Amino acid sequence: MAYLSNISTTNLTIAVCTVLVLSLFIALFRRYWKLRHIPGPFLASCTDLWAAISVWRGKYYHDTVTEWHAKYGPVVRAGPNRVSFADPNAIPDIYGTSLIYPKSDSYRPMEVMAKGDTVQSIITIRDEKRVTGIKRQVAGGFSQSQWLKQEDQMDGTISELLTQLHKKPADMVIPLRSWLSFWMFDTLTSLAFSKTRGYLQAGVDTDKVFPSAAGRFGHWRTWALAPQLESLLLKNWFMQRAKTTSTPIAQLAIERVQDRTAEEKNATGRDLLARYLAASQAAPDVIGLKDVIALTITTIHAGSESTAVIAAMALSMVLGSKNSEFFRKLEKEILGAHLPVGENGAIPFKDVEHLPYLDAVIRETLRWSINPNVNSRTVNTPGGVTICDTFIPEDTDVMVSSHDIKNCTWMFGPDASVYNPERWINIDEQKRRDMERSAMGFSWGRRICMGQHLARVLLKKLLASLITAFEIEPVKAGETGKWDGNTIGFNLQVKLTPRKA
Repeated sequence: MAYLSNISTTNLTIAVCTVLVLSLFIALFRRYWKLRHIPGPFLASCTDLWAAISVWRGKYYHDTVTEWHAKYGPVVRAGPNRVSFADPNAIPDIYGTSLIYPKSDSYRPMEVMAKGDTVQSIITIRDEKRVTGIKRQVAGGFSQSQWLKQEDQMDGTISELLTQLHKKPADMVIPLRSWLSFWMFDTLTSLAFSKTRGYLQAGVDTDKVFPSAAGRFGHWRTWALAPQLESLLLKNWFMQRAKTTSTPIAQLAIERVQDRTAEEKNATGRDLLARYLAASQAAPDVIGLKDVIALTITTIHAGSESTAVIAAMALSMVLGSKNSEFFRKLEKEILGAHLPVGENGAIPFKDVEHLPYLDAVIRETLRWSINPNVNSRTVNTPGGVTICDTFIPEDTDVMVSSHDIKNCTWMFGPDASVYNPERWINIDEQKRRDMERSAMGFSWGRRICMGQHLARVLLKKLLASLITAFEIEPVKAGETGKWDGNTIGFNLQVKLTPRKA
């Protein structure tokens, strides 16, 4: 009997192991078979884990995908359920408005914790109906005309920046990128709350916001390929209750919303928080107070550092030794326009809005500042779709390779791989629209950045005001050739000499 018992135990063990192995084989086969017609590394067709480990070791997934496109062509299987395109023609199909694909799970790690609770911003919400409802309530507050009603507040922070820079000795090397970050954060808090945090006056990040923001983007980049694992390890029930503190940005947003709701029963005022609260009062079922906090976090987090980076990168690129001719042309255009300078040193937007070379520099910098994160969407069309002559089954994640799009010669010209603002000058309107769509400086389509109009206003006002106020001598400027967190690395150390009146 013992012999028979041993046989039964052995057979049962073999049967269980066989079922497990077969189940694993079938699961892997089904994952592989779905996209078998698309070329790519075999390991990538089985699991994202090895690519995630590569990211955890310091390599950017963006660079890995670029290597795959060089080897396998313009359409690559970049994961078990992910396809990457290196063709600008894929952009309207993936990110457009005719077929609306929700953001994939790769955006889940971007969600922040506030008081132990997960808060979704407009960037991380994957429910498209909810996004539509929120945008319908707040989009009007992001128009250019609406922002220009607060131009005096923009002038105030530009004036404070110029004042602080005027205090620096003429031979002092100034880390201008840091000062532009202080300026942009003070500008956004002024526009959002009608008061700044005083970064410009202090000359320091008093709230430690910038490391927090950089850490959040780094966290997204680190976990984008393993969102389920990130949720399991870092956002489970125990972690949410153990972590009762908030990030500096989330805490700032919570405090401002609480202050404002305690002060006023009915939302009034012209700043952004007043507009958010008014929208919440008008449609509380669409925008609750938690959504107001999330929208405020998005405004500060996504807007401040990204706009400061573009402003700093624009100056860095045109001042770099290879591109100094671009700066001379930009300087000549701005000084030659004899722009009216206000008492505070800021130049009105209406006087710089249509300067062609300034506009070209900003557009080229937006093209250059590619995002290294996973920007995938999930195909939800029953039966699948065809993108760039390639069939994509339903429930497949699709994305474009930003680096390959940036270097596309048939879209941007034979010098696509170099920084050249003049590619945007003297082109017809259709070509300009095609290039702008392919550059994806503010994303594109349904999820295009709501703050794009504000960013353009601020960039043009800031660059024109700065160049009008100072002679700028580069000490260390231009690209570093490496990634720096969430952007291409660059230097911007300069000496400033006040211009004579």
